[in-house]
Amino acid sequence: MARTNVVRIPGYNSVVEDLQAAVDSFFAYCKGKNLSERTIEYYGHRLQAFRRYLEAAGESTAPKDFTPQTIRAFLTDEADKKSSTTASHSHITLSTFFNYMMDEGYLESSPMANVDRPKRRKTVIHTFSMDQVDSVLSTCGKDFLGARDRAVVMMLVDCGLRASEVAGLEMNDFNWTDCTVLVLGKGDKERVVPFGNATRQALNAYVARRGELDTDAFFVSSLGGQMDRYRIRDIIERRCELANIKGIRCSPHTFRHTFAVSYLRNGGDVFSLQKMLGHTDLTMTRRYAELSQTDVQDKHRLYSPADRLNAAKQTKGRKRLK
Repeated sequence: MARTNVVRIPGYNSVVEDLQAAVDSFFAYCKGKNLSERTIEYYGHRLQAFRRYLEAAGESTAPKDFTPQTIRAFLTDEADKKSSTTASHSHITLSTFFNYMMDEGYLESSPMANVDRPKRRKTVIHTFSMDQVDSVLSTCGKDFLGARDRAVVMMLVDCGLRASEVAGLEMNDFNWTDCTVLVLGKGDKERVVPFGNATRQALNAYVARRGELDTDAFFVSSLGGQMDRYRIRDIIERRCELANIKGIRCSPHTFRHTFAVSYLRNGGDVFSLQKMLGHTDLTMTRRYAELSQTDVQDKHRLYSPADRLNAAKQTKGRKRLK
């Protein structure tokens, strides 16, 4: 007798036809695989979005009822209401989720089998100008909050760290002699990132205000507790508002973009940038390189040898007025 296309969750006495029960089992599997908390958290966000879509559309939430058409409609909704990037991430999450269900024998086939991954639109990368960065820094006073926020901004703009990476820094991660910091990035991969003297001064000023606390967390709240990436985001939004920064997304990631483009414009190479950013390949780094080339074009317009030669000829051919 052929198996029915339903979910059988370990520990249950009967067949469970519910998405949430399947998700709970999937998360137990992810934790058993020792996936990072950030990865599991993101899987949760995307699967919750899928469930909300099904409920709003009046669709069944039983995995046995999911079809390629259901998945495509959800991904289209994600792309329209959020972004092509979010839709692409949802595709990855659902593929992983349904592959797990097939491997465990909960489903005979995956509704993702004939669903193509949405193409990610190439969005424009916006960066802060150095004047805007200076304006943000000027809002930071010398008290604890000011010293902390200045140090946070400097780590973002001088090291290109992600908000979650800044929040996860610990006291022992810093090598003050070499001016480097050990960063735990995506996939729990470690990398060593250097920082400049100006950032070191900002960090030292913050450490002096921070003092001795019963926590290893480097950046802490005014109550001495560890901060998360959402608190880092709030800090940046508040400081940009105080600096009256408009017309650009005020987020930690914009500082990351600013670091990358500025590094290349100042003579850095893509390979060292890739290592500092913690990218597994050069795809995103090349986009930063393309953006940094606008400076080269501007300089060529100013210093074009052929244009200067032509200008010299025109000047030489003119008659001096007497």
